[in-house]
Amino acid sequence: KQQIRIQASGGLSDADINKMVKDAEAHAADDKKRRELVDARNHADALIHTTERTIKENADKIPAAGKTAAEAAVAELKSVMDGEDLEAVKAKTEALAQVSMKLGEAMY
Repeated sequence: KQQIRIQASGGLSDADINKMVKDAEAHAADDKKRRELVDARNHADALIHTTERTIKENADKIPAAGKTAAEAAVAELKSVMDGEDLEAVKAKTEALAQVSMKLGEAMY
């Protein structure tokens, strides 16, 4: 009867594994903040795209003041999107969301 045994020749030691686990735990908070920032940027980017499309497709239905306010809110949000300030991105996204809702109300 023949047998084959496969054995790792250069695996990680317990000390290496423990060090990796500790590093992961130490950076968990930073990873969470980074993820929140990326998620906020993605949400902001989608809202910018939707708002710009709404303005373009409904230019004749939107009052000039509403269009100006929306364009200003888009510009303000774009100005903070590349930064690392999560709260600024969230605040400007919320401001644009409010302006965008008012545009929708004005159109209908």
